[in-house]
Formats: sequence, structure tokens, C-alpha cells
Amino acid sequence: MQDRGFTLEASEYATTARNGPAGLAGVDAPLEVVHLADGNPLTVVSAIANAANEGRVPVLVTDQWSREAVTEVVTAPFLLAGERDGARRFYALEDRIRLTDGSFACVGHRGELTWHEVVTDSDQPELLLEASGEPVAAVDSDELACPGPEPRAFQYRYARDDDGRLSVFGNEGTVGRYPSFDAMRTAGFRPVSAPLVPEHHVPRNGRLARATLLASVDRGSVEYRHCR
Repeated sequence: MQDRGFTLEASEYATTARNGPAGLAGVDAPLEVVHLADGNPLTVVSAIANAANEGRVPVLVTDQWSREAVTEVVTAPFLLAGERDGARRFYALEDRIRLTDGSFACVGHRGELTWHEVVTDSDQPELLLEASGEPVAAVDSDELACPGPEPRAFQYRYARDDDGRLSVFGNEGTVGRYPSFDAMRTAGFRPVSAPLVPEHHVPRNGRLARATLLASVDRGSVEYRHCR
């Protein structure tokens, strides 16, 4: 980037590029160059959020192994797994959903779990969890922030007991106790992954976030690509 006129300031996790041409990103703001460790959606959105929060345009540097995955996350629809008829579909995170009673949400279904949005007139859209197309839970978007949804939002929930075993609860009480997550899954219960809702992770400077650039190195030269 120095050959484009930028002044570089290196830190432990990223490099800030200042005083260069605004035309590269299309936004008059410093750039933050981040080398991504992988193409996991949470890794990507965290890098974007950190840069945008500091008032910088994210420049995501990928390698040949992560390039395709990162490109999928940041190209339209931006930070979404998909979109249909105005309804967004979300990536699933490794984070689990903690409920207000301290337990965690789980499902008693072996099918593929997907999160998508139900468009309503409310400012807070409803998020629907489906297992192989079958609705299994619905929460308001803002309920995913602390302190979390109420236990009744999910048919099942689990918690670790004092003896280390996992107890699964239904609406009528305890439905099983298991020595490990593998045993719990074998019995047909598994934790629910939280959805990656973009506005929850990038609450500030969305204009800078959407100006994200992808940088890839090919045969010694750097290619920059706009995500929008």
C-alpha cells in the first residue's frame, strides 16, 4: 500500500493505512489491513466490526485456502447466508444461546438447523429457527442480546449439574441426564447455535463496514476487490 501513497502504522493485530487516495475504498477514511486466520463467518465479521468501530475501512487479506470462504461471507448479501423475498438467512455461530435462567437452548431434532428472518411491521424482526424446514423456535431479534430469551422460547434447554452431568429440560421438567455432549446428542438433543445477525455485530459505522475491501496476493502482486 505504500506504493499507492499510504502511510502505514503497524500494531499487534492489524496495520492502519492513512493519507492515501480515497478512491481505493470509495470512502474518505483510513484503512485497516487485517490478515485473516480463516474464513469462518465470525472471524470475518469480527475483523470488519473492529475496523469500522475505530472509524476505518476494513481491508481483509486472505490466502488461497480462505479466499473463497471469505468472499462468500462479504459479497452480496453482505454478512448473510442468503436472502429470499426480503427475508434474510443467517450464518450459525459457534456461540450457544444462553437463556434468562442460566440454561442453554437445545433442540430434540436431528435435522439441519437454519436461522432466518420473518419480516414483520416491528422494528425488531422475528427470527425463526427451523430443523429441516420444520419451525422449532422463534425469538425477537433483540432477545438474543443479554440477558437472552426466556426459557419458554425453546422446547428444550440444558444445563450442567454440580456433578458435571448435563440435564435436559422440557416444559414438564427434566427429560434426561447425560455424562457428556456426545451422550446428549446420541439421545437426540443438541445445543442451538446463535445466528450471526449483522447489526448485532456491526452496530456502528455501517457505511465503513460495507466499504470492505478484499485483498489477495497472486504471484507477488496484490489485487483489491470491492465487496459491494
